[in-house]
Amino acid sequence: MSAGALATLLVAMLVSSPVFAATKGPGYTRAVAADVEHLQFVQVNGVKLAYRLAGAGVPVFFVHGEGYSHELWTSQLDAFSKHHLVVTYDRRGHGMSDDPITGYSETAHAEDLNALLMHMGIRDAHFVANSRGGAIIIQFLKLYPQKVRSITFADATIPLAPITDGSAFKNAPKAMNGPPPSLEQALAGRESAKKSSFTKVAQARPELHAIQRRMADQFSPRVAMNPQRSDSGSAMHIGPWNSRDFPDMTSMAQPMLVIVGELTDVFFIDGAKEALRLWPNVTHQVMPGTDHLLMLEDPATFNKLVLDFIATTESQLAGRDSWMHPPAPRD
Repeated sequence: MSAGALATLLVAMLVSSPVFAATKGPGYTRAVAADVEHLQFVQVNGVKLAYRLAGAGVPVFFVHGEGYSHELWTSQLDAFSKHHLVVTYDRRGHGMSDDPITGYSETAHAEDLNALLMHMGIRDAHFVANSRGGAIIIQFLKLYPQKVRSITFADATIPLAPITDGSAFKNAPKAMNGPPPSLEQALAGRESAKKSSFTKVAQARPELHAIQRRMADQFSPRVAMNPQRSDSGSAMHIGPWNSRDFPDMTSMAQPMLVIVGELTDVFFIDGAKEALRLWPNVTHQVMPGTDHLLMLEDPATFNKLVLDFIATTESQLAGRDSWMHPPAPRD
């Protein structure tokens, strides 16, 4: 058997193994990732998380939003891994990670992220977050500020502004305060997410819509059915800002890049504007012709913006470190 044939056989065996089979629960299934053969798994905080590594250098962690998976960052792997260690992963209840019955608060997700850093022996990193990943990385910043080199909010939840009637999320606060949905309702919501009003750019492109649909089919209905509704109904999730957690925004010294799609939901646009107004170290960018999945819709522009921002941040950090810790004089 040739080396190529052997490699193909091994991949086929892996994908067909129970570890990589579609996840089944009572009354539902979850799809398999397209790049499953590249995934690694680790047990943290009582759940198994799937993640993917690429490249080497200063780490960059990518944090996806609700209903998505590590595949959201498909178009970032090659560009970022040329300069950095890239980590993409599936949050609990998403992708190919475990889906516990409860435990989906921003704090739980932030602690999972910290456990991943500890597992990999990573002291600090740059973070890129989309959608609800923004609220999660803000909570991570509160808990572990020393581990954050910078944050890029990529059309992300920044709960600084109230939800207006013009937003697709206008009914979210009421829904989160009500009873959890049934399995049938949760699965129906998973289907409707594939036709979201703020992902129409991706929906219009078959290759991107295929990724969007697969990510949605990997999303566990248990997240929506979570009996502890307060887990995902905090002020951090639905806005406005939780001033008890962040009484002094001027102390947020880490560099922030806030990118929004020109065509995205007003909730993300308003949050980004408030971040620019209120946070001390923010760069704001609008990507023309894109909406919520801008990292897939226009990866060339997105990658350049984020890589340039990280490079600038690294240069600033190096200058600060050399000033604070000058080399010892030679004898």
